[in-house]
Amino acid sequence: MKTEGKIKHKLKQVRHRLLQKEIRKATSKKPCNCKHSGLVRGAASEPLFYVCLLDADKPDAWEGLICDNSIPNTCPFFKPAKSEEQVKTEINTILDSGDMGKIASHYPDVAALLWVLAGVEEEIESEEINEVESTPSPDEISTPSDNTTEDTRDHRGEEPKGTRSS
Repeated sequence: MKTEGKIKHKLKQVRHRLLQKEIRKATSKKPCNCKHSGLVRGAASEPLFYVCLLDADKPDAWEGLICDNSIPNTCPFFKPAKSEEQVKTEINTILDSGDMGKIASHYPDVAALLWVLAGVEEEIESEEINEVESTPSPDEISTPSDNTTEDTRDHRGEEPKGTRSS
């Protein structure tokens, strides 16, 4: 069984990797990550494509270019919609909220490690309680009464010689 320290170390590693992955994902050059892009939806509210909304407030100059996956790589106007700090803040808010359902829906690996850590603390407390409960008080100690029969058989189920009752 892993120690509490090892589990906490693994949680720290998973959390760091998760932050790095989400930052890469949110700042990668994709139309969905550009501050200037807008999603055009079809009749059934299905996402169709992204359009560059840079200069959309100037209808005479705006061209309404479709922004596909190849354009942001070379677009000089690409700007991530979220900064690295915003992404970190969002993730830390979710992870520090304490809401296991919310954490599990976004980051199941972290939720599993938190669950294990919660079980370690409860297990330690329950072991301490069981130790206290298993020690009988002097009032609870009783001596066998004369009416009880003591089983004198050995491990084979046979009675020792000389103790047979007639």
